[in-house]
Amino acid sequence: MLAADIRQLFPGLENTIYLNTATMNVGCAPARKAYEQAVERWTAGRFDWTEAEQDGEDARGMFAEIIGATAGEIAIVPSVSAAAGIVAANMPTAVRGESVVVAENEFASNYFPWLLLRERGYEIRSIAPAGEGVSAAEFGTAADGGTRLIAVSAVSSANGYRADLNAIGRVAAASGAWFFVDACQAAGAVPLDVVGAGVDFLASAGHKFLLGSRGMGYLYVRRDLLDSFHPVGPGWKAARKPAESFYGPAMDLSPTASRLDTSLAWFPALADRAALNIFRQFGTRMLLERNAELSLRLRNALTARGQSFEPISNDHNSTIVSVQVDDPGAVMERFREANVVASLRAGRIRLAVHFYNLEEELDRVAQLIAHP
Repeated sequence: MLAADIRQLFPGLENTIYLNTATMNVGCAPARKAYEQAVERWTAGRFDWTEAEQDGEDARGMFAEIIGATAGEIAIVPSVSAAAGIVAANMPTAVRGESVVVAENEFASNYFPWLLLRERGYEIRSIAPAGEGVSAAEFGTAADGGTRLIAVSAVSSANGYRADLNAIGRVAAASGAWFFVDACQAAGAVPLDVVGAGVDFLASAGHKFLLGSRGMGYLYVRRDLLDSFHPVGPGWKAARKPAESFYGPAMDLSPTASRLDTSLAWFPALADRAALNIFRQFGTRMLLERNAELSLRLRNALTARGQSFEPISNDHNSTIVSVQVDDPGAVMERFREANVVASLRAGRIRLAVHFYNLEEELDRVAQLIAHP
């Protein structure tokens, strides 16, 4: 019954097998309705921006629930790179021996902002993964008492490797380093607990597993850091009372993470609020459990057909499966003919399941990969 109830919210999937959520999710009916209503009101001169602002606040709170935080620890930003840029901008000029540790195969949004810190004197220690992904032990070897930040993706966008955030968090704590997590492929897909993992900062865009659209993203900042954390390019949204702070001369910044907000993208905020409500409607735990079940179903279907996929241990599995094939182009052509949507990453077929997928769809995809 759960699958049927979920599918009613995604009518666009009736004739499509969609396994590309790691790039962008399929728009849900509530988000589409929010956009349509917004466009109608906008073109009639009746758009209410204050309603959109309130929906942004609701979305802030819903995201906080998903990662185990509070709304006051969440800033609304447009992207992970913007979030990382804010954190990087708050790092002071390095003294001799200070470093940043990051995997060399990180997605650019969680890599380029840290590389720029070389200009501020930091040594950037880029780790080449020895196996399926960079382990906590490898981070521990690279980090020392001079390490000021460790950055990692909770889930790799290339092969789906899920990092052991608890263990890496302990490495960061032992080094006295900030711990930054790119959760773009994890938030809404796998369980996250920023408090339990000792995360200082966590960022995610809204247009992947969170079911939102491009233009909305979130940055978690551990409450203990907020007082000393400064916004980059603050505007009226960064104020303690935004609606009373359109003009100078005074600047009274918010005591919460909203001091780091950028101006809200109103249409995406309306859609994000409508989409995130699906997590409340069905329960985040139940939806994440379904994700785990679907991921296992796909891996089992591939294994049953003798198909090779990226060998990731059970402790590091996610909703992304990376499949090695002899002729990726031919497989993608079969997918197009069968209305299957997936991606190519690092020379492999990348399949990203989400709770709106059906078990029989995964069996069909495994068959298409194995049999021309």
